[in-house]
Amino acid sequence: MVNELVTTTKKILVISLGGKDTEYATLRDYFVQEDYETSFVYNERDLYGLLENKKCFDVILLDVERELDKQIVSIQSLKRYCPHTIVVPVTKEGDMDITLEMRMLSQGFYERITKPVHCESLKGILRRVFQKIDTDRILKRLEQEREIAKNINRLVLSYQTYKDFCNALCLELRRIVEFDYFSIISRFESSGEYYTYLLDLEQNIHNFQISTELTTNLERYFYEDVSKCGKAVIKNELYKDRDRDEKCMLNNDKITSYMVYPLFIDNALSGCINILSKSGAQYTETHRNLIDQVSAQITVALMNTMLLDSLTTSQKKYKDMVENAPEIIFKMDSHGKFLHVNRLGLDLLGYSAKEMSRMYLFDLIPSENVAVVKEQYNMLMIAPKDNRLVTALLTRYGKVLDVEIFCSVQYDTSHRNNIVSAFVRDVTERRDLEKKVSEYHERLENLLRENTLRLSETKKKMYHQKKFLDALIQNTKVYVVTINSKGKVVFVNRAIENRFGYALKEVFGKSVVDVFIPRDRMADLLDDIQMLLSGDRGEQIELPFATRDNHVRDILWNVTYFKDEYDAVSNINLFGYDVTEQNVLREQLIQAEKMSSLGTMISGVAHELNNPLSIILNFGELMMMREKLSKSATNRLQHIIDASQRCARIVENLLKFATKRKTVRREQYICINEVLKEALALKLHELRVNNIKVEQLLSPNLPMTMVDRVQLMQVFINLINNAYDAVRNAPDRGILILRTSRKGGEIVIEFEDNGPGIQDQEKLFTPFYTTKEVGKGTGLGLAVSYGIVKEHGGTIIGNNTQKGAIFTVMLPIKEQTNKDINLPVIKREYNFKGLHLLLVEDEVSIAESCAELLTTKGCHVTSASSAKDAVIAIQKDHFDIVVMDLKMPGEMSGIQLYEWMMSHIPAMKGKIILMTGDTLSTECGAFIEMSKADLISKPFHFNDFLEKIDQMAKDTGALQA
Repeated sequence: MVNELVTTTKKILVISLGGKDTEYATLRDYFVQEDYETSFVYNERDLYGLLENKKCFDVILLDVERELDKQIVSIQSLKRYCPHTIVVPVTKEGDMDITLEMRMLSQGFYERITKPVHCESLKGILRRVFQKIDTDRILKRLEQEREIAKNINRLVLSYQTYKDFCNALCLELRRIVEFDYFSIISRFESSGEYYTYLLDLEQNIHNFQISTELTTNLERYFYEDVSKCGKAVIKNELYKDRDRDEKCMLNNDKITSYMVYPLFIDNALSGCINILSKSGAQYTETHRNLIDQVSAQITVALMNTMLLDSLTTSQKKYKDMVENAPEIIFKMDSHGKFLHVNRLGLDLLGYSAKEMSRMYLFDLIPSENVAVVKEQYNMLMIAPKDNRLVTALLTRYGKVLDVEIFCSVQYDTSHRNNIVSAFVRDVTERRDLEKKVSEYHERLENLLRENTLRLSETKKKMYHQKKFLDALIQNTKVYVVTINSKGKVVFVNRAIENRFGYALKEVFGKSVVDVFIPRDRMADLLDDIQMLLSGDRGEQIELPFATRDNHVRDILWNVTYFKDEYDAVSNINLFGYDVTEQNVLREQLIQAEKMSSLGTMISGVAHELNNPLSIILNFGELMMMREKLSKSATNRLQHIIDASQRCARIVENLLKFATKRKTVRREQYICINEVLKEALALKLHELRVNNIKVEQLLSPNLPMTMVDRVQLMQVFINLINNAYDAVRNAPDRGILILRTSRKGGEIVIEFEDNGPGIQDQEKLFTPFYTTKEVGKGTGLGLAVSYGIVKEHGGTIIGNNTQKGAIFTVMLPIKEQTNKDINLPVIKREYNFKGLHLLLVEDEVSIAESCAELLTTKGCHVTSASSAKDAVIAIQKDHFDIVVMDLKMPGEMSGIQLYEWMMSHIPAMKGKIILMTGDTLSTECGAFIEMSKADLISKPFHFNDFLEKIDQMAKDTGALQA
C-alpha cells in the first residue's frame, strides 16, 4: 500500500531571478542523470507564465541572494499558487542574514542549499525532501482511509433502508476509489430474493430492485464469477487481455477495468460489491484491502437492512390485520398508555387516534375500579400469570361497556419496555345477568333480616323472589353450578342438565371432579381445582366438563364465593359459557396460517423446480426418439426420465398437502418388498456410517398390489428417516428392523427401532408438530405420509414398545386393474406441415427442446424469449397457434401478453395454449380460471404436448382433421 503512494515522476523547479543559465549548467546533467523532470526560470515573467498555466512541482529550489525584498515578494506570490510545494533556498556559503532567515522560515522553507552546489550534498537534501513528500502523502491517504472506515462503521450502526445504506456507502467509497459504475448485490437467504443496487454515472442510471433472480447480464456475470473463485477479482486494462466471454459481456459497456469483492456470512456467499471503470482507472490490492477492513460490517449492515425491509413489509400486513379485526385491539406500554387502537376500538369508544394516543387505559375505567385495575395491570407486568382483566370501559358519550381484556406481554427492544397487546371482548349481557343474580341474592338476604312482626309478609315476598330467581337461573343459557368447599355438588341448573345430561338429583352430593372432569385430563387440572376450592383462584377459571357420553366441552367459569360468619368459604357459585368452538376456531386459524405460509413457500419451490424438471424430461424424451440407440443408453435415459417423473410427483404431493388439492394417483401392480428395498437403498450408506444395524425380515410370499410407487416410496423414506434420527444418538448400537407380512386381505409393513420412543401419540400426525431440535425437523413428514396411506385406503399407526417405537403401515391387497405405467411413446404419425406456431418461453432449454420436437413434425416454429419479443413477432407475422409461458421476467408478463392479444387480435381467442409450472399462486389460478384457455402444466410429456397442439389445430381449422 505504501509503495503505491510514493512519488514516481519527480518534478523540480529551479528559480534564479536575475541569474544566468550558466550558473546551473553543471546541475542540468545531474538532474537528467537522476531522472528528475526539471524546469529553470530566470525572470519573473517566465515564473508567472508557469504558475498561470497551473503547472505543478514537487520541489522549488529558490536562489535568494539577489534583491532580498523582491525575492520575498516573489515567494509570497509563489505560495499563493503552490501552497503545498516544498521550497528549498539556495544561498551563498556562510551564515544567512538573520532577517532573511526568519522571513524565509515564515514562508515554510525546508532544508537549505549553499553555493557552490555539490551533487552529493544536493542528492542527500533532495532524498530527504522527497521522503517527506512521500510520507505526507501516505499519512494523508491513511487518514482519509481511517475517516472512510469510521464513516462506514457509523453507517453500519445507523437505522436505514437497504437503498439508503447503499447510497451512503457509494458516496464514501467514491472518495478514494474512482469508478463510473457501482453496484451491490445481496441475496436474502430466507426468501431467496436478490436485492440489487446500481449506479451508472455515465448513463445517469440510479436503480434499486428486489427480484427472485438477477435481471441484468452484467450483475449475473460478476455474481457467478465471484461465487466460483470465492475471492475478490481485480482486472485492469481489459482491452489488452480479455477472454472471449468477457469481451462479449463487457465490450458493449466499454468497461476497461473492474473489481468484484465477495461478501460472506458463515463462509457462504451472500452478495458482492462491483466497482467498474470505463475511463481506464486502475484497481489494486490497496483498494481490495480497504474494502477488506470493513467487509464484515458492510455484510452485517446489508443483512440488517434487508431484514428491516422485510420486517417493514410484515409490519404493514400485521397492521392491516389488526386494523380490520372484528374485535377491539389495544396496544399499550407498561404504564397503560395507549400506543395503538384499531378502527373498531376507535368507533366504539368514540375517540380519534390522536386523542387515544394521549390517554391511558385507566382514563376509560370507572373511578371506583381504577385502583383495582391498576394493581392487576402492574402485577401483569411483573408476573403475567393471569392475563385476563375483567372491568368496564366508558365511551366518550358515557356508555358503559362490560369487557374482558385478554393481555399478552412482550418486551419491545426498540422501546426498551414491556408492550401489552390486548384483545377486548364485550361481555355486557353476561355481566348484566350476573349482576341481576347478585342483586336478587342481596335482596333475599335483606328480607331474612327483617323483623318478626312482618314475618308472614316477608315469607311471601321471599317465596316470590326465590321463585323468580329460580326461574331466572333455570331458564338462562348460562351454565350455573354451586359446590361446597369440599367440591360436592349443591346445585346445577337446567342448562347443565340439557347440555351434559345430568339432573340435579343424580349429581347432588357427589364430587364435581368425579362427575364432570374428564378422566384423561384430571392430573393436568388438579392444581387449578385445588386453588378453586381454597378460594385463591380469582374471578375466572377455564375448566373442561364432560357430558354423560364423554364428549368434552371447554367452559369458561366466572367464580363467586359465599362465606359464612367465620369468613370461611361455604359455597362456590360457577357461572359459565361454552368456549369450545372459540378454542377450536383459534386452533384452526393458527393451523390455517401455517398451511397458508407453507402453500406460498411450496408454490415458489414448485415453480422453480418444474422448469428444470421440464428440461430434463423433454431432452430425455428427445434422446429416446433417436434411432439406433444402444440398450445401455436407452436404460440410462429411462432412469433419467423415471427420476424426473419421481421428482415431479413429489412436488405434486407437497402441493396437494399444502393446498388440499386433489392429485391423480398413478398406480402400478408391484411388490411392496421392492419399493421398500429401493427406499432403504437411498439411506443405507448413512445408516452404515453411523453404525446402525438394519434387519430385513421381508416375507418372500408377499402378494403384489396396486399402489403409487412414488408416493409409497416417499412414505417409506419418511419412516426410515424418523427411525434413523431416533437411534443415531442412542447409547447402545442403533437397530432398525423392517418387516413385511400378509394379514388377511392386507399387507403389513413394520418399521421398528430401539430409540427413545414416541413422546406424544395424540399429535403424532399433526402438521408442524415435531419433537426434534430446531432446524432438524419440520413436522410435515408423518403428516404427509398419513395423507398418502389414507388415500390408498390403508392405515398408519405408531406405538411404543419396551425397547423403542414401531410404526405399522397396513395397505389393502388390490387385484391388477390396469397395465403398468410405461414411458409415454411419442406418436410418430403427427404431421404439422403448414402449421405456423409462435413459442413464447423465457427458459432457453425448454424452448429449444419444444422447437426441435415440433420442427421434426413439419411445424414452422418462431421462438420468442420474452413477451415484448412476442408482440413484435405477432405484429410482423400471422400465427395459427401461440404457445406461451405465463410467468416471464421483463416489462410484460405472460398474463399481460394474453390480454394484449385479446385486445388487439381478438381472433386469437381459442388459439392460445398456456404453459406454467405454478398453478397454485392466486394470480395464476385466477387468470387460468378467467381465461378458459387451454393449459399444459410443467413438467409435461411430449406426447401430451403434441396431442394438445394437434387437437387445437384441428379444432381451429389450421389443420384438416
